[in-house]
Amino acid sequence: MFGNLVPALKGRATLITTLRVVFLKRSLILLRQPPGRKPVYTNDLNYEAVALEQRYKSGARWFFWIAGLSVVTSFLSLSGTGYAFFLSLGTTQVIDGFSKGLATGLGDTVRIVGLVLDILIAGIFALFGWAALKRQLWAFVVGMALFAVDALILLAFQVWISFIFHAVVIVWIFRGYQAGRKLVALENEVKAAPPAPPTFDQADQSADIAPAT
Repeated sequence: MFGNLVPALKGRATLITTLRVVFLKRSLILLRQPPGRKPVYTNDLNYEAVALEQRYKSGARWFFWIAGLSVVTSFLSLSGTGYAFFLSLGTTQVIDGFSKGLATGLGDTVRIVGLVLDILIAGIFALFGWAALKRQLWAFVVGMALFAVDALILLAFQVWISFIFHAVVIVWIFRGYQAGRKLVALENEVKAAPPAPPTFDQADQSADIAPAT
């Protein structure tokens, strides 16, 4: 009887020791966070971080819409269709107007030059969008400032609908900028806080169970 009990107790002791080793290994994995990895949030902070990230990305994507619609409007305008999107840049529309006027006396080369200038200007706003998605907050500020100046051009020519669209988009971009600032502050706060003690649930999600030998 006692001969069978001793191996059983040794087997249980070995199992307990193995579980403790696995738990400690997982705890070290959780606490060891390499540089560049996104901070780990609690549930409440995670929901807030996701909402802020969606908002700032939405604001950054407006720069791509501005660039794309401006180029499409330039193609349509220089081809003689006369259509334009309300969100198109006033600067490119002015260039299109001068190009079409000068093309009657200087040829279609002027239209090509005007289109190239339009693409370059639109490309600048696309770069703002790319930088904003990389969480470069200066891109929001500079992009909004240039877009506001562009809105003044539309106001000078009394293009009221496009001016209103510019004003609305500036508000949405500014909301994205605010969300980006809050997200950066939240991440810095989480990085500065001491790590929370690991739990079994976190360990199960962060590391694979090593097979017992």
